[in-house]
Amino acid sequence: MQEEEIIKLWLSGIDKNKLAEIYKRRYNHQISIVRLDIRNRHVRFITYKEALYVVERVILKRVGGTKEYD
Repeated sequence: MQEEEIIKLWLSGIDKNKLAEIYKRRYNHQISIVRLDIRNRHVRFITYKEALYVVERVILKRVGGTKEYD
């Protein structure tokens, strides 16, 4: 899920908690496909809190202007 897609969904009225659930679901689905390869079997799934951190950072970057929040 790209930053632009997160912002687009947020501007359409979805709150940050629901966005974090959507982000987590999509990310973990992609990781489950990557984990099928034996070399990538130790790649971790993300938790709800980690997904919320990513979503909040993207939203704050959008609201705050050009500042980077890391």
